[in-house]
Amino acid sequence: MSQQEIVIAIDAMGGDYAPKEIVLGAIQAAKEFNDIKILLVGKIAEIQKILDKQKTNDLNIELIDAPEDISMEEKNPARAVRKAQNSSVVIANKLVKAGKAHAVIAAGHTGAATAASLFEIGRIDGFDRPCICTLIPNLQDVMLLIDGGSNIEATAEHMHQSAILGNILAKILFDKANPRVGLLNIGEEEGKGTELYKKTYELIKNTSGINFVGNVEGKTIIDDLCEVAVCDGFVGNMHLKALEGGLKLFASEIRKQIKMAGPLGIIAGLLLKITGVFDKLKARFHPNSYGGALLGGIDGVSIISHGSSNAEAIKNACKQARLLVSKDVINKVKRELV
Repeated sequence: MSQQEIVIAIDAMGGDYAPKEIVLGAIQAAKEFNDIKILLVGKIAEIQKILDKQKTNDLNIELIDAPEDISMEEKNPARAVRKAQNSSVVIANKLVKAGKAHAVIAAGHTGAATAASLFEIGRIDGFDRPCICTLIPNLQDVMLLIDGGSNIEATAEHMHQSAILGNILAKILFDKANPRVGLLNIGEEEGKGTELYKKTYELIKNTSGINFVGNVEGKTIIDDLCEVAVCDGFVGNMHLKALEGGLKLFASEIRKQIKMAGPLGIIAGLLLKITGVFDKLKARFHPNSYGGALLGGIDGVSIISHGSSNAEAIKNACKQARLLVSKDVINKVKRELV
């Protein structure tokens, strides 16, 4: 690999709209970023059919054959990953381990993507379980929610590790010398929550070097209370999906009210569209704008994308991977942990 070139391996067969949307997103990324090379991993014949319909002759895209794939309905992802060694998600992760790619992106089965990164790339020393580090909008800009759904049966020690990782990532990504870390809980007062959350609270509170702001609630973390909100994967995934659903409802209601307002509503809607307000709101809040989330604790850049990712989401996942690799995030995290 060239030192200047960032190589990204993409599981082309994973996700609700694979391989078409995955391939189209890779094409968009290759066109927008001239310092990346994309390795599309999957069934070459299917991928090539999509590429043939696009103008891709001069794009830095290479195809890597992977004859197997793992279903989104797979009930035992770890076993599936061990069994399907020729699957696209496994081979994509192997490319990172072998030093042939700097990052991997997968939009398929989250459990399988996590297991593939864990088995093939491996963990950073000191981390027991991977955690999904998701960027979400708040009133200031963006923040990190950890864990977004990787570890649904976390222990207090796992969540404590997430807090340490989040603190390091926030310093790097947000350029914050002393980022605020909160524990996503059912109330702000100390002593709230289950025994798991009470124990986690004490562990984070007593960790030097973490600016712990205590418990934060789901309704208030958007108020710029912290740069990092820590929780277990079950709570985190529920919060993310509730946030996504709420934003979808809000957008639908705006469209409904504009139509119901008659001619004035139509004029107002046109003004919002002409001035770019709708596009700016979409770019700010739609999950596709963020592309994917770093799988924290893995000894390499592994991006987990939404199962329903479209081409825009995959392009933005490439943007995230490019940023994380260029900032040397994994090595910086490892150095901070020493």
